[in-house]
Amino acid sequence: MKKLGFCFAFLVFSSIALADDGGINLRHTVVVDVVQKTKNAVVNISAAKIAKRWVAANPLFQEYGRMIYQPVSSLGSGFIVQKDGYIVTNNHVIDRAQSIRVELADGKILTAEIVGADPSADLAVLRVHSPTPLPTLELGDSSDLMIGEPAIAVGDPFGYSHSVSTGIVSAMHRDIEGEENLHDLIQTDAAINPGNSGGPLLNAYGQVIGINTAIRAKAQNIGFAIPIDRFRDLVPDLMNPASNQRVEISTKLSEHRTITAPANVHTEVMDGNAVVQNIDGQAVHNLVDAYAIMLQAHAGAKIVLATNQGDLTVYAKHAAAFDPADAARRKLGIEVQSLTPKVADQLSVATDSGVVIARVMLGSPVQRAGGQAGDVVFQLGSTRVKDMESFGIALKQLPANGRVPVGIVRNGQMGYGYLHL
Repeated sequence: MKKLGFCFAFLVFSSIALADDGGINLRHTVVVDVVQKTKNAVVNISAAKIAKRWVAANPLFQEYGRMIYQPVSSLGSGFIVQKDGYIVTNNHVIDRAQSIRVELADGKILTAEIVGADPSADLAVLRVHSPTPLPTLELGDSSDLMIGEPAIAVGDPFGYSHSVSTGIVSAMHRDIEGEENLHDLIQTDAAINPGNSGGPLLNAYGQVIGINTAIRAKAQNIGFAIPIDRFRDLVPDLMNPASNQRVEISTKLSEHRTITAPANVHTEVMDGNAVVQNIDGQAVHNLVDAYAIMLQAHAGAKIVLATNQGDLTVYAKHAAAFDPADAARRKLGIEVQSLTPKVADQLSVATDSGVVIARVMLGSPVQRAGGQAGDVVFQLGSTRVKDMESFGIALKQLPANGRVPVGIVRNGQMGYGYLHL
């Protein structure tokens, strides 16, 4: 208890301001500073989904009845990381959504589209379109977090918009298992409740150190957040132009970060050993900026990367012709077909997004993972599978070997697993 009291005292007295009468304003704390600095970049996310429910014709005879599909809404949080409207949230907030709405701090509601998602990391990037640049949060670094340092969670628990809770970093490198198996998480005692998912966990400087994602059932003051470094490392996959613009750009950028006390994160965007200073004349402060610029490119466009070693020119080109059905047989050992309304009705699937596994070959990666004929694939790797074309893009991006996340719908139930290639 003494340790918690000390941390609270630190929060109170580490930021002071003069009151009107010339005294110290004890009300103006670090938390107040952080909230005022960040509140406009935290958003509420509402995802409309379709759920299946069995309705009995007679309560005494449950086996007689019919299956109905009802709209349901998933509520969560997110935060803006790039002025052109790119938003970070949890994958489980927007998973299988038919439509997504984002409410900004000023009450404006915008329609969002999914840029990329990774179910194994429980991360997703959305985009909204706004006529004016949007406020953003500064990304911190989670590699040097200290046990006991202040942590501030902002989000929309139970729909209560822009709620703030405070605590400390309780532990690092935690693993949780359940419907979502997540590893190497930040543990915090800042109150996290349903609806906080996808919102930022901030440090005392207002930098994002984590993405709130889960709570411990039947426990108090035990919440978990995905380290922000995990998101930063996944940006090239989550914001891949090939998955969104159907174009290929012959470079893959990375990010090099260094930290100086107390919380200064110096970021360099790298193309190999060269430091990228701007792209097409637009400054890049981090990897998100770089990929937001490249996502604007259309097939045939020339992209100039100004680096400390001179200009580098790359071209955006149409994705090469590709036969998804043939690649699915060769790489995954399955035969697939498009998910038409008729097929969706036969499979009792309340969606028109994905591809259907028609046959699974013995000994194939899908067979070893437990896949079956009739499964609907809606996610492969970090690519959302909407149709046969996006399925083909996902197949092209698969590694030659390793573990790849896959999302399927079977008998109206959604699940995730891994393919071992």
